[in-house]
Amino acid sequence: MPSSSQDPDNATRRGAPAASPKRTGDTVAIGGDYQARALTEGVVVQRFWHALKSRLIERVCPPDPDSRVLDVGCGSGVISNYLAPRCAFVDAIDGNPAAIEYARDHAVADNMAFHLGLVDEVHLEADTYDRIYCLEVIEHIYQYQGRTLLEQLGRLLRRDGLLFLTTPNYVSLWPLIEWLMDVLRLAPRMKDDQHVCKFSRSRLRRMARDAGLEEVRIGRFSGMAPFASVISWRMAELFDEIETRLANPLGNVLFGVWRKAAS
Repeated sequence: MPSSSQDPDNATRRGAPAASPKRTGDTVAIGGDYQARALTEGVVVQRFWHALKSRLIERVCPPDPDSRVLDVGCGSGVISNYLAPRCAFVDAIDGNPAAIEYARDHAVADNMAFHLGLVDEVHLEADTYDRIYCLEVIEHIYQYQGRTLLEQLGRLLRRDGLLFLTTPNYVSLWPLIEWLMDVLRLAPRMKDDQHVCKFSRSRLRRMARDAGLEEVRIGRFSGMAPFASVISWRMAELFDEIETRLANPLGNVLFGVWRKAAS
């Protein structure tokens, strides 16, 4: 595992020099059931925050019933379990053996397969997937690995397929939220241990373009709505609906949808 003191941006511009650091996992232990517990057992703000991901997929990039999809960085399988009843087949990949074991044990359907592997070394057949979902993964790897990941995912997409990706928005309140989460120990430490690449909307756009992807849509979500859940879940849903109509100017998480660039 590379030292967090190494600077990935100095090491990476167009590719990875021989001495580049490489992330092959987090420097803190992540339980295999982490995402599942955050969705079902965390404090209410955390539960709503994670529930918003499936709401956003439904709103922005839902799978078709006959589609084959890939869940990259699947963790404990929460998103895979959401997608499985809505598509033909789900492949899911994660580099955490404990997460893959948990996901396999808690799969909700038979049309799912979980694979152990590094997310930027996705060795699957090209032109296979109608939808690829990559939620809050790219910030866990260094910049050159992120570009490699996007290039690989573009290779895996069918010509009319779509890539859906989310990552924290560092031009928002996210740095404060991350700091509070770390101080209160509400999640495994994020700063430097989990999150090593920080994205703004312009940086994410540039990386996707450099990886040969064509932008369909980019935006923000998860603004004040999760915090309204302290009052009530319904209040949080209403906040989410209002923020969505206003294009979520305070969104703490970025989302984007891309396709293969026209050749």
